[in-house]
Amino acid sequence: MTAPRGGAPTDAFRALGLFLLVLAIGGGSSWLVRVCLPFPPWAPGLTAQLAFLSASLLIMRFLKHSWRDFGFRLAYQGLIRASLLSLAIASIFAGIAAFLLGGSSGGEGSPGLAEDPLALALLSLLVAPICEEVFFRGLLQGYLALRGHKRLSIYMPAVLFSAVHALPFSTSGPAVLTVILTGAFLLGLIAGHLRASSGSLLHPVLAHFWFNLLGYAISLFAR
Repeated sequence: MTAPRGGAPTDAFRALGLFLLVLAIGGGSSWLVRVCLPFPPWAPGLTAQLAFLSASLLIMRFLKHSWRDFGFRLAYQGLIRASLLSLAIASIFAGIAAFLLGGSSGGEGSPGLAEDPLALALLSLLVAPICEEVFFRGLLQGYLALRGHKRLSIYMPAVLFSAVHALPFSTSGPAVLTVILTGAFLLGLIAGHLRASSGSLLHPVLAHFWFNLLGYAISLFAR
């Protein structure tokens, strides 16, 4: 671990710059696929996720730190506890959200994906947990932790992780969007703490998987 060479505001600003750079690469790639090429509805989402992954890995390489500093280490201890914790919190949150929303629906974030359960399952259960955790808990949290900001490295990526979920669900109603953003922030906090305590991306990827699995199951039953 390197000692911080600047204050928290400076490092937070730099982390925000990394976030916007990767987000622009992912968004631009997705836009090109959606507008310029006759691909199926799930292709833009897959393209954005793979762009997040590729750009994050390239930036990590450019930063010239050990891959272990960004969470690429095998740490199996605590995986069962991480799964149980994630499932319990996700279930409680889903129950509260269902009670508050009742039967309201604010629209789908991606109608094309909603019509293709298999593509939605692959994206939400396999692709997104890996690509997004490498981006948020690998690159962003890893960078801030290397700069010596332990708390900031957990909370800032969680806020940005929540904010980025406003894009695909921008057509949802205010109540639904609020629930989605709150759930994403909660997942971000859990994943961030798991990443900090374990030093590995395995734990946040697993937490992300369980959160998305529960959301996917609920979406199937609600159709």
